[in-house]
Amino acid sequence: MGLLRGVIVVFWVGVLLAIFMDLPAPFDRLLIIAGSVVAILHALECLGFALWLRGKGLFHWRDALMTMIFGVIYLKPRMRGVRRART
Repeated sequence: MGLLRGVIVVFWVGVLLAIFMDLPAPFDRLLIIAGSVVAILHALECLGFALWLRGKGLFHWRDALMTMIFGVIYLKPRMRGVRRART
């Protein structure tokens, strides 16, 4: 799990570099497009997870930030913990 999180962080650093620096021609657009698609998907995951936990009061701004960075990788253990606590 740690290696996967490291790869995700490297991906986001690459997206930020593509935004703020002048990278070679095909890579800048590809990284920006990939980053946009992943950010939209993570925003949808964040919204769904927030709605799921809305009544329980278990969703904080840190959860939203980590979901926007890591997506399902961060949500999966949280969902297991909530399901165990509910039963």
